[in-house]
Amino acid sequence: MSNLILLSGGMDSTLCLQQNGAALCLFVDYGQRSKHQEYEFAVSIAGHYGAQLLTKDIPNLDLVNVVACGRNAVLLSLGAAVAQSRSIDTVIIGCNAGDAERFPDCRPPFIQSMDAALSAAYGVRVIAPMIAMSKKEIVAAACAAGIPQTWTCYTPTTSGDQCEECYACKTMANAT
Repeated sequence: MSNLILLSGGMDSTLCLQQNGAALCLFVDYGQRSKHQEYEFAVSIAGHYGAQLLTKDIPNLDLVNVVACGRNAVLLSLGAAVAQSRSIDTVIIGCNAGDAERFPDCRPPFIQSMDAALSAAYGVRVIAPMIAMSKKEIVAAACAAGIPQTWTCYTPTTSGDQCEECYACKTMANAT
């Protein structure tokens, strides 16, 4: 099995890389406010694990409360296209149980449906190895694994720091 990791520079995708390895990591700039910080961390993390990092830009996705609508459908489809073109058979995404509370495209039925569709059409599997894990469990696993520093924030401050106020920052603060 060869893997493509959707690498955002965050803890979830970094732990996916650390635990599963990758033939290739994919960072996607879809117009997110934190794209510069996410990219810097993705480059550092991929380098830390000796993984190749490919970057793709897609047109700005519509945002609702700083989160892109349909983000994971787009990311998984793009990941599958890249994977198929490079004879990689699996796309790994860092969705988890905590994300499922707020984001419908992080829920098991969505991941299972994307896996079925992309497997049938392109022969590329989709897996979310942390889909049943809470953020606290992910933080504990990441600490135990000694992963490098990651980026969490959706809405960085004007100085480029994490805001400590957005949903992602608050979720991380509650998990530690």
